[in-house]
Amino acid sequence: MASKGDHNTEAALPAHPLLGGARPTTASGKTSNRNLYIACCVCNLASFAAGNALTWSSPTISKMKDDNLIQTSQESWVGSLIALGASVGPFVSGFLIDRIGRKKTLYLNAVLIILSWILIGDAITGFESISFELIYVGRVLAGVAAGSCYASIPMYIGETAEDSVRGAVGSLLAFFLCGGFMLEYLVGPYVNYLALIIVSCAAPIAFLVLFFFMPESPYYLLAQGRNAEAMRALQWLRGADDASVVQKEVTDMQNSVNESASQKSGAIELVKSKGNFKALYLSCGLVAFQQCSGINVILFYSEQIFRVTGAALSPAVCSIIIGAVLVISGGIAPPVTSLFGIKMMLIVSGVGMFLSEALLGVYFFFKDKGADVSSLSSAPIIFMVAYIVAYCLGFGPLPWAVMGEMFPPNMKAKASAITASFCWILGFIITLGFNSVAVSLGMASAFWIFSGFCVLAILFIVLLLPDTRGLSLQEIQDVLNGRPVNRKK
Repeated sequence: MASKGDHNTEAALPAHPLLGGARPTTASGKTSNRNLYIACCVCNLASFAAGNALTWSSPTISKMKDDNLIQTSQESWVGSLIALGASVGPFVSGFLIDRIGRKKTLYLNAVLIILSWILIGDAITGFESISFELIYVGRVLAGVAAGSCYASIPMYIGETAEDSVRGAVGSLLAFFLCGGFMLEYLVGPYVNYLALIIVSCAAPIAFLVLFFFMPESPYYLLAQGRNAEAMRALQWLRGADDASVVQKEVTDMQNSVNESASQKSGAIELVKSKGNFKALYLSCGLVAFQQCSGINVILFYSEQIFRVTGAALSPAVCSIIIGAVLVISGGIAPPVTSLFGIKMMLIVSGVGMFLSEALLGVYFFFKDKGADVSSLSSAPIIFMVAYIVAYCLGFGPLPWAVMGEMFPPNMKAKASAITASFCWILGFIITLGFNSVAVSLGMASAFWIFSGFCVLAILFIVLLLPDTRGLSLQEIQDVLNGRPVNRKK
C-alpha cells in the first residue's frame, strides 16, 4: 500500500519549467496525456541520437570508398562494430537502471554517444591518414550507448504511460530513431566528415539539457521508498490538478512493486516462472525476427545496395528517400497502433516485409542472370520503400513496446538486458556476414532468406503472441501466467 505520507502531497503540482509556467488545464477528476507525450518525446531524443550513430556508416563508408580511404574488411567492421557494442549495452543498462535510476542511466548513454563522436572526429581529422582503430573504439562506445537505450527507454516509457496509450507512446522510440536515420541520410552525402559528426552531436546535447526537467519513473521512485516524489511525478505526467486523481494508480503501482519485491529476482527466475519465461521467449522471438528481416543490413548499407541495383536515382538520393519514408511511417505508427493494437500491426508488418523483400530478391535474380532490367530501374526503390513502411508500422517499434510491458518490475532490468543484447548480437552477426553471403550466394538469395524469416515471424505472432490491448501491466502478468482476466469492454 502507498504510505500515509503520500496523501499529504500538495494538491496542485508546481508548474513545470518546460511548459512556460503552466500545466495542462483539466476539469476536476480528469487527466491529460500532454505531459506524458512531452516526457516520452524528450526521452526519445536519446533514440534520435542512437539513430544518428547507427546510420552514420551509410553515407560515410560510401564517401570513404569514393576517396579510396577504406578497404572492404575495414568497411565491414565500421558498419558492424556498433552492433557488437550494442550487444553489451543492455547489460550495462541492466546493471545500472535499478541502482541509479532510469534517468541517470539515460544520461550516461548520451555522454557515451558524445564521447564516441569525439573519438571518431579525432580519428578522421587528427592524423594525416585515418585511424581506423579509434573509429572502431568510437563505434563500439556508440553501440554500448545505443544498446542501453533500447533497454532503458522502453522501460521508462512503459512505467510512465497510461494503459490506453502505452502501445502508441512505446512506438515513439522507432519514430525518433528514424528521425536520426533521416538526418544522417539527408546531411551525410553533402558535408565533410567533421561537419556530419558535429551535426550528430546536437541530439545528445539537447537530450542532456531537456531531460533534466522530466520526472523519474514513478515505479523506480516507489521501489526506492520515495513515495511523495512518485506521487508528484505521476501527477505531472497525468496532468492532474488534484493528487487524489492519481491516488488509485499510485496505490496499484505500489502493490505491484511490493509484490515484485517479495519475489525472487535472480536470472534463473526468468526460466523457472511460467509468466517470465513466456515473456522472455516472446520478447526474444520478436527481436530475433526483427533482425532476421535484414533491417540493419538495409540501414547500414543502403547506399551500397542502391549502387548494386543500378537504380535510376543516385544512391545518396535513394537513401534520403528511405530516410524520409522512415520518419513518415514512424509518425503514422503510434495512432495506427493505438487503433488496431500491437498484435494486428505486427501481422500486417510481417506480410508487408515478406512481399517487398521477396520481390526485391526477384529483381536481383533477373539482374544477376543478365536480364535487361533497365525498364524496372525504379523497382528496387519501390520495394525498399515498401519494406521500410511495413517495418516501421510494426516490427520496428513494437517488439520494444512488447518488451516494455511484458515483465514484472523485479525482472525488467535483467529481462530487458537479455532481450536487447540478444537482438544486437544477431544484428552484429547478420551485418558482418551480409557482404560474404551476398558475394557467395548472390543478393537475390540474401533477400529471399530475409523474406523467409518474415513468414516465420507471421506464424510466431499468430500462434503465440497474446493480444494485450487495453490491459494494465498487472493484467498482462495475469495473461502470461494463465490467470483469468476480465477484459475492459
